[in-house]
Amino acid sequence: MLKNDAATASGPVLDTCADSKIFVNFVDHGAPGFLCFPFDYLYSDDLQSAVDYMTDNKLFKELVFYIEACESGSMFPNLSSNTGVYAVTASDAH
Repeated sequence: MLKNDAATASGPVLDTCADSKIFVNFVDHGAPGFLCFPFDYLYSDDLQSAVDYMTDNKLFKELVFYIEACESGSMFPNLSSNTGVYAVTASDAH
């Protein structure tokens, strides 16, 4: 969804460009290193991979994550401070 790859995605994708401002809000359950969806998980390394891809391909100007889940701070262990990516989490990594 975040990678703007409609050709390979199985659902909706963002249609963004270098001037896009993206806000991602997630409210559900989490644990160290992952977030829970009803039938799947999102792992921190997969999220970081998507953010890296979006950064490298200039798919946003600002990308803001607001995550309300237990241990949600663990989703961003490698977040760089100079990429236009911001994360607000409901808890730290522990």
